[in-house]
Amino acid sequence: MADRQTNLLIGTLMLDRRSADQPGHLTEDGEELELTYLLRRDAWGAGLAFEAATAALRTAAAELPDQPVLVITQTANHRSLKLATRLGFQPVGTFEAFGAQQTLATAHLHTFDPTPTTPPTTERTEEMPSNRDQAR
Repeated sequence: MADRQTNLLIGTLMLDRRSADQPGHLTEDGEELELTYLLRRDAWGAGLAFEAATAALRTAAAELPDQPVLVITQTANHRSLKLATRLGFQPVGTFEAFGAQQTLATAHLHTFDPTPTTPPTTERTEEMPSNRDQAR
């Protein structure tokens, strides 16, 4: 991610498969999609991670079949947990890694698809007669 004004690097965001040899999975097979992000401290609080994550997840939802997406962050990182919740991820468990407790949160990819899942109805509804018409 780059600053819009200066084009300087302010962080990274990736949507990739979580390796099965790492802890923190929903299934025994692993390899779920994982959203990861890291921003410079001076870029925190501006909504940039939310904006970038939303764009990445919407793009993936339009291109990939529905599947779970993971976010894993240190449980002590309240800002990251708040971002995950704001994006629609729900905590499902914790585990130890890198010397700290990690929170595993998940959402289904289809929840980020901006296109409607069902086409709008084209049925025509009949107008109800008004009281004046009924009195005739």
